[in-house]
Amino acid sequence: MSDDIELCSTMRIRFWGTRGSIATPGPNTSRYGGNTSCIEVRSARGTLVVIDCGTGGRSLAQKLMADDGGRRGSILISHTHWDHIQGIPFFDPLYVPGNEWHVYGPKGLRESVHEALAGQMEYTYFPVPLDGCAANIHYHDLIEGSFAIDDISVSARYLNHPALTLGYRLRSMEQLWSMPAITSHTRARSVSGTAGSLGRI
Repeated sequence: MSDDIELCSTMRIRFWGTRGSIATPGPNTSRYGGNTSCIEVRSARGTLVVIDCGTGGRSLAQKLMADDGGRRGSILISHTHWDHIQGIPFFDPLYVPGNEWHVYGPKGLRESVHEALAGQMEYTYFPVPLDGCAANIHYHDLIEGSFAIDDISVSARYLNHPALTLGYRLRSMEQLWSMPAITSHTRARSVSGTAGSLGRI
């Protein structure tokens, strides 16, 4: 986990997980932490956006529960590989009746975001099903485009990765700050063999 980073007086971010593929706790990863992808973003009004919910999501959830019970917030899932969603089953605010959360992620080719997340919580893998969460959870299947989360504007663009993946750019409505979030991207190779460019988000 990182210390809070204030890019300006109206935005605060904290990295709860930065690793890919598998959590790697231990002395060799103590500087940046050993948890997988999870970023907390807060606006001046206190709007909470969580980018990905890997194993770092558990520590964030514990902090939210201690603060205000994690009453409301939004989670942006870049894609549904395990290292980006393994914290969902352990995200305590989702189990609290009366809490309200929005979960956004790329619309799959064969299944919705809800179905993909529920898959890792089937009885074979986890004792509590996703629909057993007591909070009011709203699922949003995304394609490229823009939308608003309270006072934060979000733009979503497809990335090149071995799964349907979205990168996000978060902006304050007042245009005082802007933050790109690209948690997984594989550089494309063009026909000539030179590295391709990433679409602008």
